[in-house]
Amino acid sequence: MPLYILIVLLGGILAAPSLLMDTTKSVGEMALKAYERGPKPGGGGDAIEVSILALKNVNYRRGRALPKWVQELDGKRVSLWGYMAIGTLEGRESFELVPESCECGRSKINHFVDVTLTKGRTKYIPGRITLEGVFHASEEETDGFITSLYRLRTPELPR
Repeated sequence: MPLYILIVLLGGILAAPSLLMDTTKSVGEMALKAYERGPKPGGGGDAIEVSILALKNVNYRRGRALPKWVQELDGKRVSLWGYMAIGTLEGRESFELVPESCECGRSKINHFVDVTLTKGRTKYIPGRITLEGVFHASEEETDGFITSLYRLRTPELPR
């Protein structure tokens, strides 16, 4: 029995480096596959489904290029789900879309999508919402500070 345990442990130790060093997929592809799977949008059809969790998982550093898969979404029509940030004021043109309903305080720059409503105004919705609109991904700077990384322009909130 002890010999059997030793063989199993030795086999695991020898196999571990090859599992840890698997570079067949990019980090972006792995993040998309690992964190994707929100609800599918109920209309449109031409929008690309994007996971806010995958966007949150991007390793962001100021001045560095975003991953290629994020850059490819810039200017495209996307569908993404999330929650309105707690503290969203009613009657405004914009709000932060966050991946979890319990996000409190100021989020990290890559942990939210800055949503602008082109026709409607904000009304706080406590549950998960799915939005479709034109997505932009780049550093937006105001007074020397990066204020947003991801932005979505959509006509109005879902009913």
